[in-house]
Amino acid sequence: MKDYDLEIRALKQKIVEAHALLSQLETERKNYLTQRERRKAFLSSREILDILETKAGRVGSMATVKRWADQGYLGDCIDERETFPLLVSKQGNKRFLFPRESVLSYLYKKGYLRPSYEVLDRVQLTRDSTYCWGIITSVERSDQHFTYQVQLEKTGEVLLAVPEEELLIP
Repeated sequence: MKDYDLEIRALKQKIVEAHALLSQLETERKNYLTQRERRKAFLSSREILDILETKAGRVGSMATVKRWADQGYLGDCIDERETFPLLVSKQGNKRFLFPRESVLSYLYKKGYLRPSYEVLDRVQLTRDSTYCWGIITSVERSDQHFTYQVQLEKTGEVLLAVPEEELLIP
């Protein structure tokens, strides 16, 4: 004959343990997602070099990034492993991260992060599936990208926050 009371207690114990594990996993996932979101506010040396290559066409070196960091141009650095322990980190001795905005401001100031178009450039853009001509009246940096204020030639209408991808030089 089965011992129903013993089986019920054992099953209830398994349920309690499963709930505890579920709670622990949910908390860990929440912390992981939080750390992943906070990590976006920082750039590693490799990411800085990638930006230099893609935006300025300049191949830099880790020594250059280290020199900029030592001179304080890139802001206060943090250790990735200490600050973001739940994120999978790369191999290597030290993984320093720099505040994204400080790095991008420095690269912009040095001329390594440049807009594709300048103020008063005549550009062509698509609007309502037709091509229009306009003049750039201002440029704003938004992270690594630029947005433009464009005044249309035909109507004089001013378009705000036009992304770079929508513009063409004739």
